[in-house]
Amino acid sequence: MKILTFFFSFLWCWSVLAAESGDHLPIAAYQVKLESGYTQLRAVTGQVVKQHEANLSFEFSGKVHTILFDQGDWVNKGEIIAKQDTQLLEIERLELEAQKAKLKAQLKLAKVEQQRFEKLSKKNHSAAQQLDEVTTQIEVIAAEQSLLDVKLKSVAIRLEKASLTAPFSGLIAQRNVHLGEVASVGQVMFRLLEHNKSQVVLGVPVSLQAYVNDTMVITVSGKQYPAQLLSKGALIDNMSRTLMMRFQLPKGVEVYAGTLARMGISTFTEQPGFWVPLSALTDGVRGTWLVYGVEAGTIVPISVNVHYTDGEYAFVSGALTQYPLIVANGLHKMAANIAVEVVQTLSSRSL
Repeated sequence: MKILTFFFSFLWCWSVLAAESGDHLPIAAYQVKLESGYTQLRAVTGQVVKQHEANLSFEFSGKVHTILFDQGDWVNKGEIIAKQDTQLLEIERLELEAQKAKLKAQLKLAKVEQQRFEKLSKKNHSAAQQLDEVTTQIEVIAAEQSLLDVKLKSVAIRLEKASLTAPFSGLIAQRNVHLGEVASVGQVMFRLLEHNKSQVVLGVPVSLQAYVNDTMVITVSGKQYPAQLLSKGALIDNMSRTLMMRFQLPKGVEVYAGTLARMGISTFTEQPGFWVPLSALTDGVRGTWLVYGVEAGTIVPISVNVHYTDGEYAFVSGALTQYPLIVANGLHKMAANIAVEVVQTLSSRSL
């Protein structure tokens, strides 16, 4: 900073001496080049999600009897993660099976009586009413057996669902249950995340949707990955008012769910103009901007319009075509029509 201050002080002193002695002030000049428009980089943010993630819970309430996996453990598809106490269900199943055995015995007896009445009816020794009663009794027993079969199937399903299994292979991200607790219906017991199949969800302004390509570069934790577009979005987020787009990261990329992700979207605006360094701009009158063009050993102020800046350069429009060189920096020491000498020429920005 001291060296830069000294340099500008030197230029100022030289300019004063140059004005008095007729010498030329040495300057660094920048070559301007007419462009058809400018490219603007817009950044959007989102977060990493997994292709499959699930909050696991029991479908029926009950006491937690066994926990086989903990937070951070890997589970394969179909493996049992936790179990509920099933003693009451086992007792209910035994009761239903006993009732079914009883009905089976009653049905056997009713069929024997039916056969006897059928034989007697052929010899005219039995009334038709008694045969009808036995036949109806057999039908009732059969219906009761069907009802018991349904109840036994229901108990079997509840016994099966008392074991919480992994719907896919993944990593247990959270465990929210302890042994002996009574798990209520829908209470989240575990959170399961697929490990390697990572995706990114980002909010993209509707105006930038057309500039999103099938493959985009996404930055996660300081690393860049080529991501494939899965969905261009069909829903506007209520908070950000942006389209929620989903991208697939390369297979095998190990990133954590919830990590911040960033994507740059390039847009091109047709606007004839010039790229100039920010150091070449100075304040004009009434909020305008000026650059100094170099012409025949002197500098001429030129009014320009600033359309876009990227922190280092500005894209401007104005009457610069007749001035291929402009003063690159040190404008606060300049004055119109001062005699100058170009000692360094900076090339136009390469885009």
